[in-house]
Amino acid sequence: MLIPLLRKNSRSTLSSAALAIALSGTAGAVGAVQIVEGGDGSTIYAKLSKQEMTRLSVEHGRIASLRVREGELGIDADEDTGQVFLTVPDGASKPINGFLVTDNGNTYTLVLQIVDSPADSIIVKQPKARAAQTRNDFQSTSYDKAIRRLVTLMANDELPDDVQVKQSGRKLDLWQEASMTLETQYFIGDMVGERYTIANVSQAAMVLDEREFYRKGVSVVALDQLNLAPGASTRLYVVREKAQNE
Repeated sequence: MLIPLLRKNSRSTLSSAALAIALSGTAGAVGAVQIVEGGDGSTIYAKLSKQEMTRLSVEHGRIASLRVREGELGIDADEDTGQVFLTVPDGASKPINGFLVTDNGNTYTLVLQIVDSPADSIIVKQPKARAAQTRNDFQSTSYDKAIRRLVTLMANDELPDDVQVKQSGRKLDLWQEASMTLETQYFIGDMVGERYTIANVSQAAMVLDEREFYRKGVSVVALDQLNLAPGASTRLYVVREKAQNE
């Protein structure tokens, strides 16, 4: 079972201040070009203009797909250049989470913080080894296709006939301040997609970090929300390798 090493103990690894530092340090200064980078499967933090358009592009590559919850973000894709232009709906203020897939096969979790700033650009800098691959390699890799499909199925609550789906409802120990429930498992080949619900059962606000849920064999981790008020909950998406006994 996933996350066998998590034990129910007091959690004090992150704070709101630490998240703010991570956001500001990774994305760069507001009003300037934001150059962000990370390995395949990592989380990228960047800032999104509240009033103006923000350009999102990939250095030495193209954006293959960008997925966010419906209505959270306006996306205008430029097929000629492989970049997209993003706009924030009126009244939106919460961070926007999504999944970015590049033509080189890299998959990133995006955490976009909405700020009151001029039009800006976000440039994703990919690892050199992956950037050297061709688009055909990505399109023909069944492993990457399986990951992309699992993420899409879980985010959209889809139950296709050609995918084995198991409903669980199993509760797991996480921390004293949080509860965790495995809702659904999706099986495609040697990959398993798992959707969890994490609830803040404490009396204080909680800040989550995808890195806390990475373990050996895990390819992708993503959270709908990183900040949980007391009593609030969020979905956690995990894609991992299938265990021998599954």
